[in-house]
Amino acid sequence: MKSINDILAVAGKELRLLFADRGLLAILLLLPILLGSLFAGLNLMLATEEGDPNILLDVILVNQDSGTFGSEISKSIRAIDQLNVKIIDTVEAAEQQVSEGKVAAAIIIPNDFSQKIDSYTPTEIEVIVDPAQAETASIVAGIMNQVAGEVTIWGEIQYGIRTILGESEVMTQASPEELRGIEAQNLGVIMTQLNELRRNPAISVISEDLEGVQVQGGIELFITFLFPAFTVMFIFFIVGAESSSLLQEREAGTLRRLLAAPIPRWTVVAGKMLAYGMLVCLQVAILFTLGYVAFDISLGSDPLALVVITILVAFVAVSMGMVVAAFAKTSKQADNVGMILAFVFAGIGGAFPTWPPMFRSEGLIGTLSKFTPHAHALEGYYSVMAENAHLSQIFPQLGILFLMGVVFFLIAIWRFRFE
Repeated sequence: MKSINDILAVAGKELRLLFADRGLLAILLLLPILLGSLFAGLNLMLATEEGDPNILLDVILVNQDSGTFGSEISKSIRAIDQLNVKIIDTVEAAEQQVSEGKVAAAIIIPNDFSQKIDSYTPTEIEVIVDPAQAETASIVAGIMNQVAGEVTIWGEIQYGIRTILGESEVMTQASPEELRGIEAQNLGVIMTQLNELRRNPAISVISEDLEGVQVQGGIELFITFLFPAFTVMFIFFIVGAESSSLLQEREAGTLRRLLAAPIPRWTVVAGKMLAYGMLVCLQVAILFTLGYVAFDISLGSDPLALVVITILVAFVAVSMGMVVAAFAKTSKQADNVGMILAFVFAGIGGAFPTWPPMFRSEGLIGTLSKFTPHAHALEGYYSVMAENAHLSQIFPQLGILFLMGVVFFLIAIWRFRFE
């Protein structure tokens, strides 16, 4: 129990020093937040511009129908963002503007459109297109098929209601006005339900791989990879900070005085490692929360797996910091070596935001990345967050991280000199 209290005391003292160092906190917390937000925002903006281009087609609408269905079609067409609709009165004028290339297409709603739908008689909407603009023609035709399809459903339902009411003995005594009112009321209720189903469909289509894992789109996958990548990169920036801090205390004699206290040496090391490990956990929590709240990244379905990965990555990072402190001669040298290792391992291990991830690349690059803790940490995070892997499915990555941490820790204990 006393050893635990000693460890917590050393960790508390180290944490107070860490949170007093605003420059270090800016590097470990603020900088990854800024970079993550900037990269995610820019990529989302570019993906939106590329994936949803601002198509604007000039079309003419001639609505010769005065009925309900013609009016509904006209409203639907005018509400489509990709169409710049100009309304004119005559078919001849519309045909002339199409032939002169002034508009991409002319949409003609015939004067008996509503009447034919009302009587359950086939009808059609004419789309006049410029043969020189084949791609435009196909776009307009596709839009009109969608618009007409919804109105067709309306007509089908109306005919079905009318047929049922006409065959019902209860309605035989009703007047034509009452029948029309009942028909309109029922049609309104059914169309309201259809619109609700369109907004919140009972059946949704999702994409899954052969193992039943839901597949995200390209930009969603990249953003989900982006935040763990920056997180892992900046986790290992504590290597230089930890090793430099330890050597500064040794150079100033603080470590010697601490060791003179009636506490075992290993509790001093454990306390410092605990403090920096807690800082790593704080980094992960802040960055993942930002990604989830601001950019809707997936955190997977197994939060325990994320916790275990984070603890093991923290263990590897703080153990590596001890190794650097064990071999460096001065605190300045430790700081420089730690910074260089952080950048080099981030590049080799795939923590720079490139797509596809380097740790899943083939050939020499993919092989080299496997020798870094970054690659295994990112593989674990990405599998859980983007592919809904569970704890048992990332045991290989967890095992490798644990072994790396143990090796670094043993080397540090063997090599480090407290005086």
